[in-house]
Amino acid sequence: MDPNAFTTPFQLTKKMRREIYPAIDPSNPTLSAAGKTVLITGATGGIGGEVARAWALAGAKGIVLVGRNKELLDEPASAVKAINASTQVLALTADLTLDSDVERLFKHAIDSLGAINVLVHAAGGTTAGVVGDLEPNAWFKDYELNVKASYALVHHYLKSSNTGTVIFLGTLGASMTFPGLSSYSVSKLALMKLAEFLDAEKPDLRVFTVHPGIVAVTETNRGAVVDALTPFAKDKGIQTGGLSLYLAQKKADYLRGGFLSVNWDVEEMEAHQEEIKEQKLLKLAFLGAKLGSDGHPWSS
Repeated sequence: MDPNAFTTPFQLTKKMRREIYPAIDPSNPTLSAAGKTVLITGATGGIGGEVARAWALAGAKGIVLVGRNKELLDEPASAVKAINASTQVLALTADLTLDSDVERLFKHAIDSLGAINVLVHAAGGTTAGVVGDLEPNAWFKDYELNVKASYALVHHYLKSSNTGTVIFLGTLGASMTFPGLSSYSVSKLALMKLAEFLDAEKPDLRVFTVHPGIVAVTETNRGAVVDALTPFAKDKGIQTGGLSLYLAQKKADYLRGGFLSVNWDVEEMEAHQEEIKEQKLLKLAFLGAKLGSDGHPWSS
């Protein structure tokens, strides 16, 4: 069985990355997070916890860990302090589908640590079920967390500052019709479009959507993939953390508003950044992706 079967078809760069590498290594001095504060949702999950580890390794001034369970937040909080004792850590609980909770979250975080420089929305939901069989309320649960919560987070983030960096966790699954995962895929597709609107309407806000790869087990021993994809789960959660550090740098501006994968080599993308921007390679496209200059795809 080819472990890259679900990675190769979506590969933008010639180099496929399924491990951490120097350009996104948290120990790379060019990715220093000194003086920066990051707010990470889904911090009790595997990938969210790995993002926190990466920012601690990079010397972040402050890290706000957000989850629904206070006890589960103790683990990533302790891990961050063990990595970097000088990093200020704030663990907060919130139901991100409740606007009042999100408003309270940002007030508490800003009152405690000051300005939030980067928001990484790693919380997400997956509801399995066939279209038409799931009750409407059950189907829309993924929309609540993947779309509504994302909007609420950005809304209250912008109230504190019109500038900063927002990183959504997306999925290449948004481009696939995977039976049983309609609510997940459709909501993640909507999230990608939300990021494009933010990029268009809020020019001072840096927004990105990241596919975290296929991750089976992270340092926290929490899985982040459906069972059917386990044989293909060769990516590491720390890749998302390292990529988030890269995206927080000015040099990543050519990727703004776009969708990208941890499997894509950032140095190769840098070398082709003009093509990426001119051809809008990281943006959603419909017929325009296939039509010729005369507006049709036919050769004759």
